[in-house]
Amino acid sequence: MQLDAGLIQADGTVDYALSDPERQTIHELYAVYDQLLGEPNPSLAPEALSACKDALHDAYGQVQKGGRLKKMRGGLLRAVRECPLCGAAPATTLDHHLPRAQYKSLAINPRNLVPSCQPCNRAKGTLVPVAGQGMIHAYFHALPAATFLRATSSYIDGALAISFDIDAAVAPSPLYERLTSQLTRLNLDERLTDSINIMMFTLKPSLEMFRGLANEREQIQEYLRGAARSYNKDFALNHWRAAVVLSLSECGPFLDDPWTYLDKPLILTEAMEDEEVD
Repeated sequence: MQLDAGLIQADGTVDYALSDPERQTIHELYAVYDQLLGEPNPSLAPEALSACKDALHDAYGQVQKGGRLKKMRGGLLRAVRECPLCGAAPATTLDHHLPRAQYKSLAINPRNLVPSCQPCNRAKGTLVPVAGQGMIHAYFHALPAATFLRATSSYIDGALAISFDIDAAVAPSPLYERLTSQLTRLNLDERLTDSINIMMFTLKPSLEMFRGLANEREQIQEYLRGAARSYNKDFALNHWRAAVVLSLSECGPFLDDPWTYLDKPLILTEAMEDEEVD
């Protein structure tokens, strides 16, 4: 159905008439894509589709807002509650995991369309994929059932800074290199600053209950540890929220005086964007 909707206009005008062999090859191509877990491979650009690949490439225009494939777009975006790449912003765009320019015949394959926020989509850009390297596939890549995302907190004179890294002992090579590269390319240390501040200020009313208590430090520390456990349960392992509050639960300067930070007004540095990128 998506092939017909992408290539046949609402008034019946045919942009490209797929032959039966081409249609069969496309279905086989999609199956191979799944078997390869979305990893780049020459077999994903079959010569048998050379005549129709440009039409399939252009059919992606019908996936965007108001197009004939808008239902597919809506279904993909509704399937996630936040961008699976950063976990901080709503998924408002679709990213071609394998770039549309190089893999034209996969342009409207739903499995190659990953919901993402606009900043992640833009940061990934036109990264040329190499098998076993680069961005992991949000649908296919098997990840360890253990915590590998770590946060490190710096807290000086009420100024909070968080950086992230990957625990190589939990995510060994080559996964370590891929996840580290992804953190860097998406610039999450900088981009998550607003999201971290918003999260902390939503926790402030609960933290206020411990202000001035004789065991204030210990109460705040235990609350943050509990919040990390809750985030792990609600958002699954390796979400930045859990990593941040767990890091803060071990940050002595923050535990000694969280109020210099929390009593400041909340100021955000960036506005969310949602225009289509690819």
